[in-house]
Amino acid sequence: MSVKMVLRPSLDDHVIEAILGLDVDVVVPESDDEAVAAIGDADCFYGRITPALLQAGRNLRWIQATSAGLDNYFFSELRSSDVVMTNLRGIYSDVIADHVFAFVLMFARGMHVYHAHRLEGRWQKGAPVIHLGGTTVGVIGLGGIGLEVCKRAHAFDMRVVGVDPAPKDEPDYVEKIYDPSGLEDMLKTSDFVVICVPHTGETEYMMDERAIFQMKRGAVLVNIGRGKVVDLSSLADALEAQHLQGAALDVFEEEPLPADHRLWSMEQCLITPHVAGTSPQIQSRRETVIIENVRRFCSGDPLLNVVDKPKGYVVERNPS
Repeated sequence: MSVKMVLRPSLDDHVIEAILGLDVDVVVPESDDEAVAAIGDADCFYGRITPALLQAGRNLRWIQATSAGLDNYFFSELRSSDVVMTNLRGIYSDVIADHVFAFVLMFARGMHVYHAHRLEGRWQKGAPVIHLGGTTVGVIGLGGIGLEVCKRAHAFDMRVVGVDPAPKDEPDYVEKIYDPSGLEDMLKTSDFVVICVPHTGETEYMMDERAIFQMKRGAVLVNIGRGKVVDLSSLADALEAQHLQGAALDVFEEEPLPADHRLWSMEQCLITPHVAGTSPQIQSRRETVIIENVRRFCSGDPLLNVVDKPKGYVVERNPS
């Protein structure tokens, strides 16, 4: 019996052709109403599921999300349903880790200061320099991205520690992995703190005023995880008080970051507009995961990136 899959949004023609080649009946609705009608007898769905779609999907067994992060994705009926959900975790890991180290190296070599001088036409030496060898990086969240950050930090002879209740791996160059209850101890000893966690009930504003001011004086905070993990008002206070040497942010509580926010005027705060996952390789990786998961679904093999719906993120390692 053929499998029926509803796509909203659609995928590129060559991806649809590959899915059709797996004996899957593909339907691409042009409106929300058409999607509700089409999903009634569908086995699987690609896209952002809504309460109306879930209720209409009487035979629905699998949902493939369009992204790795699932902020504001879940609703109570979805969490309690038997439908399996998968995301696109892993396709961004090395790319985002490179972005993290672009931030780290800018602070290490004072590039943020020299760039500000350039814009003012000033030839002035003396920007602060951090020799990375021997410094400590604390990585919050040892999933795919966090572990790639650890790998790069190790290559720069940095001491690597992390916080995660269930790390995806425990490489020998990560000196210590703290349970979340040990976050304070990690913050007090880390020269760089890199946030790589998703936004969940447990991580929302985990970097609040108390946590930010527990960080080692002169440390640098990097957030490429989710915006609502960091209280930006408290972060701005810590930068103004010179408790922190700097911050580098790609994600924010509100996006775009409001034009009147204090962080815009701070030379010691690097800001990029949620682009850490940008790379020419991402699209092909996305398509590969989707096609492979369709193949696995049709053959009854374990799916990649199965999300723990109550937690909101992938817990188990991928099957081989």
